[in-house]
Amino acid sequence: MKSLANPFRLERISQALGNLYQKQEKVYLALAAMMTGLGYFLLALPPIMTLVGLLNVLGGISSASTFTAWLSVLFWMLVTAAAGIITFSMLRSKTQMPSGLGLKEDKAPRLHDLIAEIGEVYKLPSIDRIIVHDHCTLDMIAVPRFGLPVLKTNVLYIGLPVLQSLSPVQFKGSLARKLGQFTAEHNKLTHWIYRWRKYCALYQRSYSRIKSPLYMPIKLFFKIYTPIMEVFTVHAARKDELEADMYALQIMNDNELADVILRQEVCSEFLKTKYWPKIFAMLRKNPNKPEHLPHINMPTVMRKTLTENEFAQIMNELINAEPTWKDGMPDLHARLEHIGQTKLDMPPPVMETAAQRYLGDAFSAVIKLLDKQWLAKNGKSKSASGNDKQDVDPAAVKHKVKKGAPIDNDSSMLETTEVDDSLPLEEQKYQSLRNKARQASLNENEAFELATYSEKFEGKAAAIAMYQKILKKDPNHAKTIFAVGRILLSSNDPSGVKILEKAMQLDKGCIAQACWMLAKYYKALGDEDRSKEYLERAANVSAAA
Repeated sequence: MKSLANPFRLERISQALGNLYQKQEKVYLALAAMMTGLGYFLLALPPIMTLVGLLNVLGGISSASTFTAWLSVLFWMLVTAAAGIITFSMLRSKTQMPSGLGLKEDKAPRLHDLIAEIGEVYKLPSIDRIIVHDHCTLDMIAVPRFGLPVLKTNVLYIGLPVLQSLSPVQFKGSLARKLGQFTAEHNKLTHWIYRWRKYCALYQRSYSRIKSPLYMPIKLFFKIYTPIMEVFTVHAARKDELEADMYALQIMNDNELADVILRQEVCSEFLKTKYWPKIFAMLRKNPNKPEHLPHINMPTVMRKTLTENEFAQIMNELINAEPTWKDGMPDLHARLEHIGQTKLDMPPPVMETAAQRYLGDAFSAVIKLLDKQWLAKNGKSKSASGNDKQDVDPAAVKHKVKKGAPIDNDSSMLETTEVDDSLPLEEQKYQSLRNKARQASLNENEAFELATYSEKFEGKAAAIAMYQKILKKDPNHAKTIFAVGRILLSSNDPSGVKILEKAMQLDKGCIAQACWMLAKYYKALGDEDRSKEYLERAANVSAAA
């Protein structure tokens, strides 16, 4: 007889449930709810049996007068002992908190302001902890504090790759989607099922690491129950994810949400299939000090490598792909169709990342720490490893690097000509150019490169000042004009329009990119005709190329 855990049998069950969901959605949801309720009941059964057993033992002892009655007392003593042991193990266990860097409010005030702004739109419960991690996921989860999901810690789990691949506006939409989903204001049934799936995954992972035989019964329960439950509830989870997209529509329109969905899905696939394999290939060549560390270089690589053609290719592959029978996330086509989007417009390139905007002073510290942890975990040298969970303190990082490190905008931090070779290559290059600029004049290319790094490490204002110095020497430097126009337009300054138009006249290579930005700008203003003109112009340039 085949076990229910057999994947081939589970796959057939999943297909049958999929057909039921298509034909009788309410019947399927009732079945998924029953499977979820069964899980809660079985998890609560040991404490219930412990209490019932104690009452029966005490009552039986006081009234037992026959051999049969004493056998009944003995039976209930054994049941109470077994249930008590399981209950004790559940109460004693602690669910493992997701790993990452704890981010306190004073370290990223803009992020906390954004959360407060979104919280005014939804009835958002309090967030107990914000964790930044190295996976390309964004989630809001309730972590049970022990073996019963009674007391919980609400954790906002933010992937640095998500922050690095989305613009501030796109990240706001993605964050609103998850926070709205967590409130379950319009999706109570499906989110109850969805959240139970999360609990089971957390419990299974936590108990799988415990070797004590005391935890064997509860460990065995989740090992058998979880895969069966996931099969019975996968379509409910997909429905809840579709409802999550609807929450985002409360703060943005369907076109903007489509950009968020496309950008996040395509970037996630690009990182998984192209970026990380390349990073690990470099690590294998030099395990002690690879050519590039992943997080500091991620935005630059994505801007250069994720071209329009590459983006379109990955997008088409995702549109035509179907989720596996285990996948609780609906496919890209279903998500776009659910929000009424059938026409696929290419999202514009991301010039300022959400990480730069919302992490603020903690930006460099978060990247350094996650890169160090990544190298300690995957490289040959393990000496740099530390706690998975710690609170980010940029000041603490400052003391660990040499005086020339560009941690903040304080020029007094940059008085030395020494370059810290322990920093990622981009920051080493930035230090080197700053040191050279203090001693001699930079050529045009070096000055532009320094301004670009300055925008990344010091902010837009510092970059604008450097770009203006370049334009004093060469008023027709196309790349600099484009950079200034891009920054102004991202700040909703209308003067950026004329500046981008001038950049397109001087350099045809930037026409497509500038047109995408101008189309989005006019669309946000409600000028659909101007937006369409720029979209068509960008498409014509791309087709001609």
